[in-house]
Amino acid sequence: MEVKNYTVEEVTKLFNDTVIATFAGTDDGQKHLNRIAKAITNESLEKRIQSQRETLAAVAFNKELAKVATKTPDKVSDLVSRKAAWIADYIVRKYGEGNE
Repeated sequence: MEVKNYTVEEVTKLFNDTVIATFAGTDDGQKHLNRIAKAITNESLEKRIQSQRETLAAVAFNKELAKVATKTPDKVSDLVSRKAAWIADYIVRKYGEGNE
């Protein structure tokens, strides 16, 4: 299946012909508008990046927790109580202050 590369003019015409004032009057119409806006603003991409970073940080936390549990079991509860802060610090260390 070949992907069509639309021109700006084609997209503008398609948008103007499809999206009318009552378009968001339905749940499906609102969902489509949200997807269009997210695609234009890269909002969904930014959310995916943030989610991916949080997932990778959680994996790193679990590895650290396993290491602490085997080497110094008495420190496990302290590490678990600082999980959210540990993950936030990990993201800053790994990806920078601005999370960009």
